[in-house]
Amino acid sequence: MSERTASCLCGNLKVVARGEPFDVYLCGCRDCQRKSGSSFTYAALYAESAVTIAGERRTYRRNGDSGRFIETHFCPTCGVTVFFHAEGLPGLVGIAAGCFADPDFTKPSRLYWASRHHHWLDLPASIAREDTQ
Repeated sequence: MSERTASCLCGNLKVVARGEPFDVYLCGCRDCQRKSGSSFTYAALYAESAVTIAGERRTYRRNGDSGRFIETHFCPTCGVTVFFHAEGLPGLVGIAAGCFADPDFTKPSRLYWASRHHHWLDLPASIAREDTQ
């Protein structure tokens, strides 16, 4: 079984994920744009049982457009969001794919909130587009 480690910039918060992700996707909603400081987030979903978390973290909880909560967990030293839990995804942990720092990491299958994505962003046709989530 493969194992990958995601970490924040300073290395104090680490997530070890075993096996392959359940899903990998992009999200272009306004909250994800603000959270990432970019045009979208790039996330991998793993079963909670396949994830080990180590290091100090802070949590920010908000409600998404669905009304359900999303908790992001970030390093209190460098501020990087490494993982999240979502009420709508019970039993799963979302990990910021960029925190794996692996250019060969799994390609996303879809872009959620395509209706809000930056129009200069040209994605391959193989990435499905969902106007909302």
